[in-house]
Amino acid sequence: MRLLFALLLMLMTTATAVAERRVALVIADDDYRLIRPLANPVHDGEAMGAVLKKLGFEVVLETNRDLRRMRRALDDFRDDAKGADVALVYFSGHGVEISGDNRLLPVDADASSLDALEKTSLPLEEVRDTVAATAKVGLIMLDACRSDPFSGTVGEGRGATSLAKDVAEKVRPGLGRTGRAENILFAFSAAPGETAAD
Repeated sequence: MRLLFALLLMLMTTATAVAERRVALVIADDDYRLIRPLANPVHDGEAMGAVLKKLGFEVVLETNRDLRRMRRALDDFRDDAKGADVALVYFSGHGVEISGDNRLLPVDADASSLDALEKTSLPLEEVRDTVAATAKVGLIMLDACRSDPFSGTVGEGRGATSLAKDVAEKVRPGLGRTGRAENILFAFSAAPGETAAD
């Protein structure tokens, strides 16, 4: 989270034109139905939205969205913010890497099988495409804790769905390195293979 706020501080100190249009989509998921819920993402999303508003961003906050509503939020953001000078998408919640493909987990993510997880998660590439289609300059800030969303014990409330052993090697908690950026800056809360606390 400190890295993300440092990036925002950098944005604050950069001189910008008065007419510059800045838009932000903040997505925060913590009330997961089938995997381990989190305690802080919605609070983090609200705090990030408030900071971005102070920096002159038009902010849309989406909390605890299923995959269908996450995709709709991206579509609406692309349409409503088209032609902005700066577009920012902030995500707080669970993220995983599946065979080198980074994916964000909506609240209805299903980890009962690799196929189910792929069908119920949002490829980071869709977020990148939305930001690229919206503005000249893009920022994608990912506050995925990188702890294992599939671990859990009976004492941890709803617990979690365990992945089958034959697919566990293809799914890694947290997000991996990104490929092409093309005028988009990616910021992560932790380095690949490292853990950031919820």
